[in-house]
Amino acid sequence: MGKIELTGYQQGITTTVGQLLANLPELLGALSNSNKNIVALAIFADQRYVQFWSDGYGNVIGEVISNLNIGDSIALSLEAEREIVGIGFSEPVEYLNPNWTYEATDERQLVRLFQMMTLVVTAVLKEELHNTVEVQTWEVEIPEDHSRDDFRATARVYVGSEQVDE
Repeated sequence: MGKIELTGYQQGITTTVGQLLANLPELLGALSNSNKNIVALAIFADQRYVQFWSDGYGNVIGEVISNLNIGDSIALSLEAEREIVGIGFSEPVEYLNPNWTYEATDERQLVRLFQMMTLVVTAVLKEELHNTVEVQTWEVEIPEDHSRDDFRATARVYVGSEQVDE
């Protein structure tokens, strides 16, 4: 698995959805093999997004934007939410995990995360392979007095706000 090139928060690169998905296995493998806490965020033209968190211990959390986390807009229809549940994501929880999530803790689950994200992006979010997507990658430092999940909750990116995952 390759190394991750960090772009920096709000310093993404623009690519296509097809390229994102083609490179997703390598990205997930690199996140899993990293000994750092890294966030990879893919923002689509309509401001919906998917993101990944690595915890430096081989675990990777995949997230899909939810209606709890997009301000006054509606990110997903009820039908889309049902599809996400059917794919296998955990339902959003207001504070701790306001997005749809799946945590991969081994190689088999990492492959499953890749499959789940591919389905979400193409079938649920209905992104075409030629659509553009901005990808940002950056390292986060979790303070010693925070758990990973507490830090994720307090440093969450909310669409349309100034709060950031740093």
